[in-house]
Amino acid sequence: MSRLHEFTSKTSDIPESFRSLSILLPLLTATLQHIQAQAQAGGLSDDVTKAFKDAVDSTSTQISVVQAYLSDILPPDGTPKRGRALKALKSLAKEDKVRQALERIHKSIDVLVLHQTTRHVDTGDRILEELSKLNIAPPASPKSFGVCLGQAPQIEPDAFMGRTNELQQLQDWLLPAHHPHRQCIVSIVGMGGMGKTQLSLAHVRDCVDDYSSVFWVNAKDETILRQNMADLSAVVFHESADPTAQSADDEKLKIDKVRRWLSEPGNDQWLLIFDNYDDPHLPGIRSPTGYDIRSFFPTRSQGSILITSRSTKLTFSKPLKLQKLGNVNTSVAILSQRSGRDLSHGETQ
Repeated sequence: MSRLHEFTSKTSDIPESFRSLSILLPLLTATLQHIQAQAQAGGLSDDVTKAFKDAVDSTSTQISVVQAYLSDILPPDGTPKRGRALKALKSLAKEDKVRQALERIHKSIDVLVLHQTTRHVDTGDRILEELSKLNIAPPASPKSFGVCLGQAPQIEPDAFMGRTNELQQLQDWLLPAHHPHRQCIVSIVGMGGMGKTQLSLAHVRDCVDDYSSVFWVNAKDETILRQNMADLSAVVFHESADPTAQSADDEKLKIDKVRRWLSEPGNDQWLLIFDNYDDPHLPGIRSPTGYDIRSFFPTRSQGSILITSRSTKLTFSKPLKLQKLGNVNTSVAILSQRSGRDLSHGETQ
C-alpha cells in the first residue's frame, strides 16, 4: 500500500524510490564509458581489454533494461490519480525484474572493481569514487524472524513421543544445509489423528536453529490460507495488523508481497509449513472446494516447504507417509499422556 500511496499522492513528483534510480543510472553509464576509455589507454593485453569491454557492455545493457522498465512504470507529470494507481500496480509486477537487473549490474561492477584495484592505474579508484557518489547500494540482506507459528496448535514437547525415524527423515530432506540453494518440498501424509501436525512442530522444535525463519499457516481451505498468508505481511514488513475485513485486492497485494520476499536472492534458509492441506485441486482430483496450494509458493524455487495432508496425490512433493506406531510401549505411553492415567500396568476405570 505504501507504493500505491507514493504514486497516487497529490505531488507531481515521481516516487523517491524510482526518482533516484532514473537520475543515477545515466551517470553510471557515463562513468563506465569513461573507465573503459581509461582501461583501453592503460596498456592492457588484447584479451583483458576485450573481457573488460564485454563486462562494461553487459553492465550497460542491464542499465538500459532498468531504464526501459522505469520509463514504462513511472507516471508522467500531470497523470491523473487513476493513471498513477495503474502505474503503481505495474511497478509491483516489474519489481522483481528491476531487482534482478540491478543485481547483475552490481555483480559486473564488483568484477570490474576487483580487476582494476589490483592494477596501478587509477581506474579502480575512479570506479569506487563514482559509485560512492551514486550511492547505489546492493540489496539488503534478508532478515531473520525466528519462529512464527501464528495460530498453530499448542503442543507440549513431552506430548510428542516416538517417530524418531520420521524426524530424522525430515531433517535429511528439508534442512537448508543438506540442500544448499535448492527448494525442498516435503509432505507428511497420513490419516487424521496420526500426528502429522505434531510431527511438523516437533521438527521445528528440534531444528529451529537451522532455519532463518519458520512460518506456519493453516491450509484447511483457500479462504483461511489467503488470510494467513496476508497476515504474514504484517510480520515480515512490520505492518500493523488490520482487524477489519480487507478487500480481495488488498489481500492479494499482501500475499504477493510475501511471496516476493520469500523469493529474494539469498533469502533461502526459511521453512514454510502448510498445515491441513486435505482438499487439493490437482489433475485427476475433482473437488468443488479444492485449490492448488502451489499458487501460494514463492515465485523463485528456493527455501523449504513442509505440507501436512491426508492426500497421497501431491506429486510435486516428496511424501513422508506416516504408519501406525509399531511400538506397543510407545502407543501405551501416548494414551497415558493424553488420558492423564497410568496405563502401563493395565489400569482400568
